[in-house]
Amino acid sequence: MSYISNSIKKISVYFLPLSAFFLLISSAATNIFIILSLLAAIFYFLKNKDYKEVLNKNIFKFCFLIYLLFLFSSFYSIGNTEDIISMLKKYIKLIYIPFLFYLIKIQKNQNIIIKFFISGASVILILSYFKYYDIVNFNYFYDFLRNINIANTQEKIINTKTSIFQNYIIQGIVLSFYSFLCVYIANKNKKYLYYLLSALSFFNVLFLNDSRTAYIIIVILTIFSFLKIIDNNKIRLIFFLFIISMLSTQMTTNLENRVNILSNDAQLIKNNKYNSSLGLRFIWTKIGIENITINPVFGFGVGAYKKTSIDYIEKHHLKYYDYYVTDNPHNEFISISTQLGLIGIIFFVGFLYSLILESVGILSKGVIIVVVLSSVFNSAFHDNMLGLFLVLIISLFYQNKFNLKI
Repeated sequence: MSYISNSIKKISVYFLPLSAFFLLISSAATNIFIILSLLAAIFYFLKNKDYKEVLNKNIFKFCFLIYLLFLFSSFYSIGNTEDIISMLKKYIKLIYIPFLFYLIKIQKNQNIIIKFFISGASVILILSYFKYYDIVNFNYFYDFLRNINIANTQEKIINTKTSIFQNYIIQGIVLSFYSFLCVYIANKNKKYLYYLLSALSFFNVLFLNDSRTAYIIIVILTIFSFLKIIDNNKIRLIFFLFIISMLSTQMTTNLENRVNILSNDAQLIKNNKYNSSLGLRFIWTKIGIENITINPVFGFGVGAYKKTSIDYIEKHHLKYYDYYVTDNPHNEFISISTQLGLIGIIFFVGFLYSLILESVGILSKGVIIVVVLSSVFNSAFHDNMLGLFLVLIISLFYQNKFNLKI
């Protein structure tokens, strides 16, 4: 038994690092290594009889409460069976957090996970520049992967300017946190190469990527870094001058384009046309608000948002029926309030508040920023890869303080 236990220990220490490495590279590989990590966590959990470990933080308790409410709501849900099962599969990742936290705690492999994450994200960052500036023709690369049945990359990813394997929203959010983490490492360990990696990621997200969520996250994380992480005045000055130079040389055109897009979207909304990025979020929010007024306490049950969007569209005789129907309103508060009502929202806010109360350092405060903004502008835990990323960084950076050595 000791031989088996030692073998599992030696191998499993790399499961989470590998899932972190593949976050932006392969959804399949990330999911496989997350599952292996969960199995390892359960093995240690049972072997060590650490039954209280998965409930020793309020964060963990709220994770279980939210998911139990999802399960309970399946008994009264108006969603069809397929949608119910789909949502239960999506939100089960919330209860990954206590188990992955426990695994990291006993394996003490935080630095390995961070190294693997930075390595994988750096590869994607470099490839993103190659794609944007046409240094490499990625069509041949995607065709090659498709022909040998390794990956079948979606057309919407292939056709974007900077996305490699994940959509621009996920890639932008992950690279935003990567930029923040690199600043922290550079300042703490005096490894100035990481300032360059942070700057490259900052430029990529703010000026090349199309995700408005990522824009907001990286701007707030950058301000936070400037105020709370960088303590050397010379580095602060260089950092400040770099930001100003980037904004002055690149921001005018980008800002003008984005303002024009938002203005056009707003005009479409005034004309009751919602077939734009802002318009879709507007109509999905209206649906969510109506849902909470109709069924405020318990909501319509897990997997119900799609059915309520159909009912709303038919009731108001909206055009582009198929365009508006969705199970993902791109806002976690709208998603949860429709499915679980005010009780679900109270639990979710309790989860977010626990993240604030139980934060253990600068990096965990950065995690809070990413989780909250991702939940406001996207259905964070509804999305597979974004949700797994948030689960991973919560499990990792809410450990007791450790000596980060990269």
